[in-house]
Amino acid sequence: MPKRGGGGGGNGGGGQRYNNNNVGNGGGRYSALEDFDEVEDRQRRKDRNKRRVSFKPSQFPHNKKDIKLRPEDLRRWDEDDDMSDMTTTVRDRPTSRRRGSPIPRGKFGKLMPNSFGWYQVTLQNAQIYEKEAILRALLAAMSPHAFIPQYWRAERNCVVFFTDDYELAERIQHLGKHAQLPDGYRLMPRVRSGIPLVAIDDAFKEAMKVTMAKRYNVQTKALDLSRFHADPDLRQTFCPLFRQNVMSAAIDIICDNIPDLEAINLNENNMTSMEAFKGVEKRIPNLKILYLGDNKIPSLAHLVVFRNLSILELVLKNNPCRARYKDSQHFISEVRRKFPKLIKLDGETLAPQVTFDITEQGRILETKASFLCDNAGAEVVRQFLDQYFRIFDSDNRQSLLDAYHENAMLSITMPSANQAGRLNSFWKFNRNLRRLVNGEDNRTRHLKYGRLACVSTLDEWPKTIHERRTFTVDLTIFNTSMMVFTVTGLFKELNGEASTSSSMSTQYELRHFARTYVVVPQNTGYCIRNETIFITNASQEQVREFKRSQHQPAPGAMGSTSSSATATSAHSQPVTTGLQGRLNPVGVATGPVAILPGGPITSSAPVSSGSTAISAGTVAPGAPAGGIQDENTRMQMIQAMSAQSQMNVLWSRKCLEETNWDYNHAAFVFEQLFKENKIPPEAFVK
Repeated sequence: MPKRGGGGGGNGGGGQRYNNNNVGNGGGRYSALEDFDEVEDRQRRKDRNKRRVSFKPSQFPHNKKDIKLRPEDLRRWDEDDDMSDMTTTVRDRPTSRRRGSPIPRGKFGKLMPNSFGWYQVTLQNAQIYEKEAILRALLAAMSPHAFIPQYWRAERNCVVFFTDDYELAERIQHLGKHAQLPDGYRLMPRVRSGIPLVAIDDAFKEAMKVTMAKRYNVQTKALDLSRFHADPDLRQTFCPLFRQNVMSAAIDIICDNIPDLEAINLNENNMTSMEAFKGVEKRIPNLKILYLGDNKIPSLAHLVVFRNLSILELVLKNNPCRARYKDSQHFISEVRRKFPKLIKLDGETLAPQVTFDITEQGRILETKASFLCDNAGAEVVRQFLDQYFRIFDSDNRQSLLDAYHENAMLSITMPSANQAGRLNSFWKFNRNLRRLVNGEDNRTRHLKYGRLACVSTLDEWPKTIHERRTFTVDLTIFNTSMMVFTVTGLFKELNGEASTSSSMSTQYELRHFARTYVVVPQNTGYCIRNETIFITNASQEQVREFKRSQHQPAPGAMGSTSSSATATSAHSQPVTTGLQGRLNPVGVATGPVAILPGGPITSSAPVSSGSTAISAGTVAPGAPAGGIQDENTRMQMIQAMSAQSQMNVLWSRKCLEETNWDYNHAAFVFEQLFKENKIPPEAFVK
């Protein structure tokens, strides 16, 4: 085999094989090496055409966990931008990409439309720039499209604004690095579904009230709330009616100012639920025309809250519930099932409905605050509850020892936490049998037995104030050996260490309770043999009604005040609880005087140590005050009338003068006129 390169002449065998292009002596060895290099170069070129994984050389120290940069900053680094002044870090985000690959245009996916129609735009690290500069950069990048950002706010490390236009939000998302400030900083807006913050306070409600007053038509009794959040007067306040608490605030304003409303337009408010309208038949009883077009109502089942209203005209166009019915006649029939008196739907007059000649169903009798199986027990129960809760709300509940039998039993229950929220102050006493299912010991552990155990448990409760005007009493058994009655109502659970309700008037949680008593005679009075207590959070409707009742006289309070109370000074106002008016037995009174005589309760057997139980005291009846000529006495009566009725002094005097200064008669007349809503608003302006 010839040696590589050959020796001697240029025509040698070896040289001929590997040196076809070279002639002459001595060049064969080097030319053969060049041929091999050419072959290797071809192989290397072939290998270079194959895709290989490569990594950028590290520009940072070896401890890479300490340096974490934003993807936007890495893009700027790759594009040879100056990064010497950058200090912002972001945790746990990828910081590298393959060399030579294109910069991704969008890392956050396609923007999906949401049911509320609002989108949040975030500009990271833009809080150091002026708003005008940022807007100019965004508008220049979006030209020729224009937009107005809503609810702009600067946060600690970003700028946030909102828009309710989906197409506009998509355009902003696709801006990417094209929105650039004069100093070269790229805004890189991020868009996602989001709703502006809502804080309902007095200023918020006042702004709503002013805007609603502007949109109310007095002649037609119609209120236009269409696209309410976009009203120019609410530009600085986000007021979305699709939020239940905001819609509830709007309904409260309607009830307080225009209760005779007949038509309301709620088009284009992105509403998905009608929960805020629960009990609307009592709050807006005259509502007949309802516009709900261009909302997000998913089904007709959400309109059940309006079933007790006489709706004559309804608009539901462009709602998901309309698209669920391919047959329009089927849709109309379903709507008519809920609103039999409907005449016009979506602007079209409906054909007369074929009905049978059936007389209209009579109205259900109004509910009453109390049920009495025996009218003779009303006074006993009233006095018993009055003394019991006066002690219970005091600073020392140990006096309740005399109100319980030696072998009394007490059980306290409340709903599960997922239904009513965790009632922290009472949860350790909870004897809900659905919760205590493991063994008999757990069922009896929270059952309190004996007078001392019952009162000790009640003494561990936080300080409370029971609102007597919210009480309802049902007396189910009343005889010589026992009486059984149930009391329901609201009480305030006070927060903090204050001992007076006035100092804690604004710091409380409103609770609802139901307490059932089995009471037996003992000595000269009565004592509790068995008691069950149920506690839960007050519902939104209860809270709403309670707040409204704070500005109204207690039911039955006027009738329960005798003329003897008018002899008190103008500085000492009589305390009225409203409990007596709820325990008035029907058909006992004669004339306009209160059904039960009022006046202070003087206990014949007051609470003391030992075995004496809470007694049923005697009541001092009052005498009518007709024909009073003394001016000082008249002024005292005026002050008492003004304090109890919440009327000003002028109208209180007018009420007493027209009833010949008969205080009880004046109280009765006031209560009747107040129930019929015949007292003008200026009578309550002080």
